[in-house]
This record gives sequence, structure tokens and C-alpha cells, in this order.
Amino acid sequence: MIMKRILSRIGQMIIVLFVLSTITFILMKLTPGDPVDKVLHLDEANVSQAQVDATKSKLGLNQPIWLQYVQWLGEIIHLNFGNSYQTGEPVLHELTYYAPPTLTLALGTMIVVSIVTIPLGMLAAKYHGTVIDTLIRLLSSFVVSIPSFFIGTVLIFLFDQQLHWLSSSDSASPTSYIMPIIALSMGMSAYYVRLIRSSLVTLYQSKEVRASRNRGMSERYIIMKDMLKPTLIPMVTMLGMSVGSLIGGTVVIENLFGIPGIGRFLVDSIRARDYPVVQGAVIMIGCFVVLANTLSDLFILWLDPERRYSIKKSDEHETIRHEGGDL
Repeated sequence: MIMKRILSRIGQMIIVLFVLSTITFILMKLTPGDPVDKVLHLDEANVSQAQVDATKSKLGLNQPIWLQYVQWLGEIIHLNFGNSYQTGEPVLHELTYYAPPTLTLALGTMIVVSIVTIPLGMLAAKYHGTVIDTLIRLLSSFVVSIPSFFIGTVLIFLFDQQLHWLSSSDSASPTSYIMPIIALSMGMSAYYVRLIRSSLVTLYQSKEVRASRNRGMSERYIIMKDMLKPTLIPMVTMLGMSVGSLIGGTVVIENLFGIPGIGRFLVDSIRARDYPVVQGAVIMIGCFVVLANTLSDLFILWLDPERRYSIKKSDEHETIRHEGGDL
């Protein structure tokens, strides 16, 4: 059952990445500007037409667009993303260098969001309708309206320039990720606090919780057994769906804090019209998003036995129907 679901996800990933790569290729070709101008620095140096033509031929830009796409797609199938126009280095090598900082930011943000939002959501639901619930909801509404780059700017001013506790310029230090993760986490946390609170308020009134209370179960048992797992299911689903927007949010944060990640590298490559890097980066980000959704889907199956059972029964009915058709 699980293997079938994984294979189905792999098939979906291939289709998504194919569509994504095609759209990216078309958009890059429609973007104003010529990468040869950036490679040869035509705005700063006098270059002959022969050099321009030779560079276009070397980069394969003198061929028809459809042929460029076919050749590029053939290389992608063999995991060859080509070479960067700017550095001449293999794109895959460049991306593996810039990927770890971005993944560290994304993973750290998701961990912080999970640690912060679950207790706050549970607290707001437990004291539903009280001053505590109102304060948490007001704080969430306030935080969610503040852009992450503004939060990051305030954090740099307070903890770097005024208090000198943290540095925003030393990207090699592990502590340099503290402020960026906080800046990314605050806005996301507000959404998840609302989600958990809403889910728990409904569960507090469910028949399962009432039955546990009637049996004399402790509040700790009720929270951990009857409420936590059902609450984690929508949260895990949202986390999987948020990976794309989270990586997109790192673009601003990486530029603000000077972190050498994929987001910052992608922006620089777009400005330089470095087609292979942009196309490779988009495909890598697409892989991260699809992989995150696959993992969240499998985690939900582990959390929810009823969903596993329904999928299993559906597979059994499908097998019986096919066997009956064959007979």
C-alpha cells in the first residue's frame, strides 16, 4: 500500500517537474535581455561581433529554441544541468554548494514553528473564550501582518547593532541562522496557532473527549491520546504545502542577512540571465516541494490508522474488481 503510494508520488513528481521545467524554460527565453551581454560585459568593454557570435555558438544560443529545449531536456534526464554562464562550473555543483544554507533555514523554521505553535494553540483552545485566548489571537493577528523582512530588520537593529549579541554578517557561524529563522518563523507561527486552536476547540467538544472524561481519564491523557494526533494531521499537511512558500521567503531573508543560499543565488542568476542556473534551481526547489509533500503524506498515514485502513480497503476492492473483470 505504502509502496504503491510512493510510486504514485514519484509519477506525479516527474509530471510536475516536466511542466515546471517547460514553463521555466519558456519564461527565461521571454525575459528581456541577452545572456551574452552579461557574459561578455558588453556595457563595459568593446567586443567584436565575431566574439559575440562565437560566444553564442559556445553556449548553444544560436540554435532554434525548440532544439535548445530538446537538448536541455535530454541533459536533465541524465542529471546534467549544464554549466553556469557566469562561472563555467557545473550547475549541479553550484546548487549543492548553495542548497545547505537554504535547507537549514527551512528546516529550522519548521522546527521552531512546531515547537512554538503547538503549546500556544493548545493553551488558547484550553482557555477558549477567556482573556488568555483573546491575547493569543490578538498577538497572532498582529504578527501575521508584519512582513518577514521588517522583522529581520528590527532583529538586526536590536541584537546586532545595539546589543551586539548576534551577528548578521558572519554567515559561517551557526548562530547567524538564529535571527533569520526567527524572522521566518513569526509570520508562519501565527497561521498555525490559529489552525491548532480551531482544531482543538472542535475536539474539546467531540464525543471521544467526552467519553474519556466520563471514564475518569486525566486531562494529560485526553490531550495526548484523543487530541494531539488529530491536531497534528492538518498541521503536517499545511507544513508540507508551505515548503514552497517558505523557500520563496528565504530569498528576501538570505539577501537581508547575507546568507549564501539558493534564494540569493537564484536572484543573482536571474539578473545575470544565467539560464542553466535558474532552470536548475527551479527544478531543485520543485523536487524539495514534492518530496516534502510526499513525506507529509506518509507521516499522515502513520498518524491516522483510519486513513491507512480506508486506503487498504480501497486497494482490495480495486484488486477484486480487476480480478472479477479478468474472470
